Amino acid sequence: MELNQVYVKTAKGQEEIQSRTYKLPANLRKLLIMVDGCSTAGEMIERLTSLGDMTLALAELEAGGFIAFRTSPTSQTIPASNTAGGALPVTSLAEQAAEPQFNLDKAKSFARSILLSAMGPSAGRRIERIEAATTVEELRLELDAIHEMLPKVLSKRQAEQAWKQLEPIMLSIVSAPM
Repeated sequence: MELNQVYVKTAKGQEEIQSRTYKLPANLRKLLIMVDGCSTAGEMIERLTSLGDMTLALAELEAGGFIAFRTSPTSQTIPASNTAGGALPVTSLAEQAAEPQFNLDKAKSFARSILLSAMGPSAGRRIERIEAATTVEELRLELDAIHEMLPKVLSKRQAEQAWKQLEPIMLSIVSAPM
């Protein structure tokens, strides 16, 4: 993550704010609402430390396709009276049409860090299988298997927490081209 970059909400992020389509956890939803298209990632992390690890949360929103780096340094903001996020970036039609592509490597990296955090070294075999995935479909299948495996190796609470962090990847896979 580049701390001097500015995040903006994607169409998917706007949809989540307006209709809760993807049912993000409350902490991620709060962060998504606070993405203003003006503050750098570093400024947001510094300002929002009371909400927890913002670096991981921003990475999770990015991996899920809810936010993306602003592509035009000349983007301006205008008031958006009907959205909870405040100001929206003004972008060209080409930028608006260019929805961020699913990034398989970022998704695999994010899943690896979540599994290591939740399971420690015992996650090694699952991480190897994630790393071996070469397509979005292979990653989806592996995440399905992990979803079934987590309650068997972790407490119910730990399994739910780990899956809540992995779920945005799965949700973004559903909308990704196969």
